[in-house]
Amino acid sequence: MPGPADFGVDSFTVPAVLDRRAEQYPDRVMMSIAGVDVTFEQMRRRSRAAAHMLAGAGVGRGDCVALFTATCPEWVYLWLGAARIGAVSAAVNAANKGDFLVHTLRLSQAKVIFTDAERRPRVDEVVEQLDTVTAVVIQDDSLTATLHLDVDVPVTDSPAAATDVGVLFYTSGTTGPSKAVATTWHYLFCVAATAASAWEFDPGETLWTAMPLFHLSAAPSVLAPMLVGGTTVLAKAFHPGEVWDDIRARGAVGFAGAGAMVSMLQNLPADPRDAELPLRFISAAPIDAKSYREIEKRYGCRIVTMYGMTEAFPIAVKGVSDEGVPGTSGRPNPHFDVRIIDERGDPVPPGAVGEIACRPKRPHVMSEGYVSQGLRVDPHPEWFRTGDLGRLDAEQNLTYVDRVKDALRRRGENVSSVEVEAVVLRHPAVAEAAAVGVPSELGEDDILLFVTLRPGAALDCAELLDFCAARMPYFCVPRFVETVNELPKNVIGRIRKDLLRNRGVNEATWDREEHGYIVSR
Repeated sequence: MPGPADFGVDSFTVPAVLDRRAEQYPDRVMMSIAGVDVTFEQMRRRSRAAAHMLAGAGVGRGDCVALFTATCPEWVYLWLGAARIGAVSAAVNAANKGDFLVHTLRLSQAKVIFTDAERRPRVDEVVEQLDTVTAVVIQDDSLTATLHLDVDVPVTDSPAAATDVGVLFYTSGTTGPSKAVATTWHYLFCVAATAASAWEFDPGETLWTAMPLFHLSAAPSVLAPMLVGGTTVLAKAFHPGEVWDDIRARGAVGFAGAGAMVSMLQNLPADPRDAELPLRFISAAPIDAKSYREIEKRYGCRIVTMYGMTEAFPIAVKGVSDEGVPGTSGRPNPHFDVRIIDERGDPVPPGAVGEIACRPKRPHVMSEGYVSQGLRVDPHPEWFRTGDLGRLDAEQNLTYVDRVKDALRRRGENVSSVEVEAVVLRHPAVAEAAAVGVPSELGEDDILLFVTLRPGAALDCAELLDFCAARMPYFCVPRFVETVNELPKNVIGRIRKDLLRNRGVNEATWDREEHGYIVSR
């Protein structure tokens, strides 16, 4: 499988790549963003217009522009435009408000905030608390007209170098305040090149995704078509019932999303046209091992998996031509040393569960570190501990087990919430599941299971536990069960287990001990 070096990313800058592709494929659609088609030449011109506008607002090399909107073409124009003049972009979560918004903007030291009409009131509420902000730019018809003139505006490219910090992406903040992750353009192009290689994404082909731009997925969504001369269709939002029709209409060879999105698509009623989709691959993780081959057969494609996080991505990858092992994330990315370690940081034997840690083999193939006040970057240690539990088998296949903070300890046994959920999701009444730990009067954890149901389904909690007890060790069978209308999620569909833990056991929770249900060993 080709790697980033095959694309020459060591020396790439945004204008160098974009302008070259605009010469080669001026009329080819580079991206369709929220329904707006943008050709390579239009993206070149509009990013130059954005650079010109930012320079006129006093933004210079090293200054920060905060991007705080829903998915829209202007987000991309300003992101690439900022790179043309050596400015830094801060990709702010579009759901932020109040103290969360203040925190992220203060970390970024933003000089200009780009926002939309929906989020303008949130910015107005906090802007006086931000000493660095000199201008707020609103996404409106006037801005769109300015950026869509599609003529070359006078701008002097002074691009961010490949090894410059170009973008701040933020961690989810579920265990504390979110962190601003400093990413270089070299790292982002490496992410895009690795993804394009894993997908075997060729010039003229189309990728479909609904991943938000403020997520690290902006790298393959925007930069992969720039690298290979392909097209990305970026939906404004993820609506499962519309995805396959849009993919058929666009002739997309690939779908890129979160594992939760694939689960929602898999829950749709079977359609005779499923196997006739133009897809070559579905790129997502995690994918349950028992669903892996079923998904490939149903949609007539191959699954591509990648494991990583904002700070380092991908740490492991399984490409479209790799056979792979269902349930694993592939083998380590050649840019990283990867090991599984115990609490002391010592490696564990093959097959044993421990924390996943990685070390870059070359500079700038992962993030530089976390930003502290004043845009100072605090570098990562030599071995970056991911906070995820996993295991490496003898063939170096990496299996993600759980977040360290989500792992459970019950009656002296370690329990993976992911493995509990995988069993529960096979119950015919269950649509979604989330297992969390709650304090036990005996010490350690009791397991609280939240489920949503399929349309028209009813659930007998005792019958569900019978189902679980037949398929998992006794110590993994939940004590508590609660049926909810929906599970809280972040914008990419990941379940907010921190909120579920905080909710805990309440009057709506079914307790097997209160009902005299006994799990046999």
